Amino acid sequence: MANLYARQRGEGKPLILIHGFPLHQAVWNDFGSRLVHAFRIITVDLPGFGKSPLLPLPFSLDQVADQLNHYLSEEGIVDGTVIGHSLGGYVALAMISKRPDLFSAAGLFHSTAYPDSPEKKESRTKVIEFVEKNGPSPFVTNFIGPLFAHPGNPQIETVKKIALESSKDAVIGYTMAMRDRPDQTKTLKTFEKPTLFLAGDKDPGIPADTMRTQARICQRPEIHILPDVAHMGMFEKPEEAASKIIGFLSKI
Repeated sequence: MANLYARQRGEGKPLILIHGFPLHQAVWNDFGSRLVHAFRIITVDLPGFGKSPLLPLPFSLDQVADQLNHYLSEEGIVDGTVIGHSLGGYVALAMISKRPDLFSAAGLFHSTAYPDSPEKKESRTKVIEFVEKNGPSPFVTNFIGPLFAHPGNPQIETVKKIALESSKDAVIGYTMAMRDRPDQTKTLKTFEKPTLFLAGDKDPGIPADTMRTQARICQRPEIHILPDVAHMGMFEKPEEAASKIIGFLSKI
């Protein structure tokens, strides 16, 4: 049994939104309200974040994906669309690689199928060492701001408040899991359903050009580059991002 906390609202076609790191499903509260008139919105706390218990360390993103797929199966949620933000996109791809039959479409929201580069792996290892020594709060406080294109964005404090709820073990566990995740480009290539890519033109972590490259290997891609957006489109340009999702799903 998948012991996960989830929120469901609305009716219609299931739309599963998976949050990023180191956050929980509350990041979708306002954004989801822009979609709930058209879809059954399902937001889940990944294991260890929010109200979902953490998996024993060390764990893999495949194990996280198993938990979410079990939850969907238990709830009878089939033929839905899964859209993952950042870390959530890594998890979404792992979910699809294991159970493509559960989904009618997918989306990467500031996310990627590529594994970490050697430099990124080294950076994640340094994060683990820092958090082990100093705890998660100093890391989280400095981590959130650069995810936004503009340092004065008032939503930065909203996201920081959510991130500061993260435990030391969750931050370390997911940093390890992201560092060690496999290449998922094969999943993109073989997934036969429509796949949405939402990128920010100012995202330093997941550059728009890399998402264009990934879209070209998909069988049924759709890509949108959000202007003046870095890594937090659901907060930086919520109306535009929501309209792209609605437009994408209206064609399915």
